[in-house]
Amino acid sequence: MSKPSGRRKRLLLVSTRLFWPTDAGHRILLYNYCKGLYDQYHYDIYMYSFLEYGQSYCDKDKPYFIKKVFTAGQPGYLQIIGNMVRHSLAGRNRWSFQSSLYYSKNNERRIENLVRRIKPHAVMMDLVRLSRYYTSMKNFHGLKTIFMEDALSKRYLRQIQAVRNDSGISGRYEKYLPKWFSRLINSRFLRNFILKEESKRLVTEELEAARNFDALIYVNRFETEDMNKGSGRNNAYTVTMGADCDYFGEEIEVEKVPNTLSFVGNMTVAANADSVRMIMDKILPLIPSRPVIHFIGAAPESLRREYRHNPQCVFEGMVPDIRKYVKSTMVVLSPVAYGTGVKTKTIEGMAMSMPVVTNYLGIDGLSAKVGKDLLMSDDFAEMARMVEDLLHDEKKRRELGKNGHEYAKRMHRWEDIYKVFGEMGF
Repeated sequence: MSKPSGRRKRLLLVSTRLFWPTDAGHRILLYNYCKGLYDQYHYDIYMYSFLEYGQSYCDKDKPYFIKKVFTAGQPGYLQIIGNMVRHSLAGRNRWSFQSSLYYSKNNERRIENLVRRIKPHAVMMDLVRLSRYYTSMKNFHGLKTIFMEDALSKRYLRQIQAVRNDSGISGRYEKYLPKWFSRLINSRFLRNFILKEESKRLVTEELEAARNFDALIYVNRFETEDMNKGSGRNNAYTVTMGADCDYFGEEIEVEKVPNTLSFVGNMTVAANADSVRMIMDKILPLIPSRPVIHFIGAAPESLRREYRHNPQCVFEGMVPDIRKYVKSTMVVLSPVAYGTGVKTKTIEGMAMSMPVVTNYLGIDGLSAKVGKDLLMSDDFAEMARMVEDLLHDEKKRRELGKNGHEYAKRMHRWEDIYKVFGEMGF
């Protein structure tokens, strides 16, 4: 693809991960943000990126809009332990545990050197856990932004309050941890204690980010409003989740399989794994027609084992074209066990002209009309009735699908969403 015309500017993105392939909401957002900043705002994008477990960088795989990638050094155990003791457990200004996991003096120096070499017009940090690297920009006078995505402090409290919460909290670090230690911190009591403590630290860290950065980016308009009210700075902006409505809405040949449902998500993420459990344990048993639900996306073996003897449950894994799998089912069932932000699965389900049934967390931050664009309930029995009715009402399925698609086109086209970057100063 040829470069856009006009004078090029430079953006340095300090990222918690490589965002390709786009198999999860966070990656989809970063991918499209960078694409929009390249195509519409004429930025050459340099990345300084940490790598998730199992990730490796290959230059030929990077998207066309990424100029160059520098890989970050993973902080060593001694550095992490030192951070935990010095910053997270002691002192007045206690860091979040995740900030301690990501911070190192070596990375701070490397970011500072990159700022000096690249001379970017803007720097963007990825998630609040990298906000401590603000100190690497002490001699930088361009636009300082941070992609918060959602209010993590609220997400962790919701995780504790979830109806069923069986997923661990060690995330991408689980593979690095001794098994005994991973089992210890993921025990219910200690897990909830850590989540409460982390939430307290994140409240402080989120407000500090509002003071230290010129602009904060959220995907949920209500979380944007909460931050602007709490910080008093009015420097938080909503750059919501979009969808390629032409792609998802394309008419493709697919045979509908009767009495089937679908759920899309990366189920290695705790919230999605617990959403699967909520569907299988709390909702599906209440649907008289006993539909089969297809879970589309990566799923850990431990989750597959939980339901391996349940004939109503099919784990499809990663698929080449989610449209074909989703559109072969009759209803998208996508309630969310806990979380914040805006849910990709809800918007993309509507963009595919599918009838969507979800709960309040599944539509949080959206302006879709319940009953017209999609169906919503926080009551498991009512949600089951909604699904049962849709399975037997083709006209209602078509009507919801059509209205949902129109909503997605009207409110979630990337071309329109990108306009907010201009308001921030890009």
